[in-house]
Amino acid sequence: MKWEYYVVHLNVDDSSSKNEDASNPQAASEKLKGSLSPGFLKDQFPEQYQENEGSEHPAIQLSKFLNKKGLERWEISETVKIGKMLFLIMKRQVEK
Repeated sequence: MKWEYYVVHLNVDDSSSKNEDASNPQAASEKLKGSLSPGFLKDQFPEQYQENEGSEHPAIQLSKFLNKKGLERWEISETVKIGKMLFLIMKRQVEK
């Protein structure tokens, strides 16, 4: 059996984040030192980065994201906390 993996980083330390940056993919990309482009962030998290967004609670946003990934056959295999970072490790079986 072969698996492929998808890793999601959840920002649980909001002490340095500004509320207005929460729906700005450019600001998020800069905070990540360019490791993820603004386009990638908008594509992978469309609910987070659509205009006039920000009124939904983060739990609802995460639920929508996980439901979307579930429809794509991804499942959470584990969570890992490294320092102040929380990662969701998702996996799905590779079709032969």
